[in-house]
Amino acid sequence: MMIDFDGTLVEPNVAIILVGEFATNGPAVAHEIDLELHAGRITLREAWERQVALLPKDRLGEMAEWAVRHTPLRPGALELLELVRTHKVPTSIVSGGLDFYIRPILKNAGIDLPVFCDALEAVPNGHLKVTHPHGHATCRLCGICKAQVIRTMHSGHHLTVFAGDGSTDRYAAEVADIVFARRRLRTFCDRLAIPYYPFEEFGPVTEKMRGWLEGTEALPSARALGLSDSACPISKGLAAAQ
Repeated sequence: MMIDFDGTLVEPNVAIILVGEFATNGPAVAHEIDLELHAGRITLREAWERQVALLPKDRLGEMAEWAVRHTPLRPGALELLELVRTHKVPTSIVSGGLDFYIRPILKNAGIDLPVFCDALEAVPNGHLKVTHPHGHATCRLCGICKAQVIRTMHSGHHLTVFAGDGSTDRYAAEVADIVFARRRLRTFCDRLAIPYYPFEEFGPVTEKMRGWLEGTEALPSARALGLSDSACPISKGLAAAQ
């Protein structure tokens, strides 16, 4: 199982609230970047470049501490994670967010899971640079290539499960066998007829997963993965192979 972080495992979009709290004219700027990103006018990489340029580079520790104090988990998150741990379901955090706040928040919550996300790196001119250790080799639409991470973790014997909330999760939804969606991701899945299970809190996700894992509910039928007209090379490749 792969779970998005901002807006999914945790309630807020932490990147947006950090810009709103620590950048000059932060709330207005954060809102503008968020709208442009989800309208498709800028890529996730471009959004991060703009946001990181606004963050005070000498206050990263302070920002991480602030994020830990102000970032609640989505209700039911710990119960879901305990269920998949009990049933030995490989589970990872797959996020377009940044490691400097994701890892402290997870540690504070007692969550010890593999994390695939973008990172911050100090460069010689004293500025901060976003790096993409899990990006696609050639595609530059996203920072982390969630579609690639999901397909890499696919064993061929087990279904891949993804839970997300935003339009930036669209390519993950295109290639995962089972999708749990909320907010903008639901709208995207509706538009492209991608099957999904809706959720707000994690209770319904946990109960659905429990039914599958304990055999009281049949797994969903296999579906065609990928979209032939997708901008994502992973998604397009899967569609072409079927």
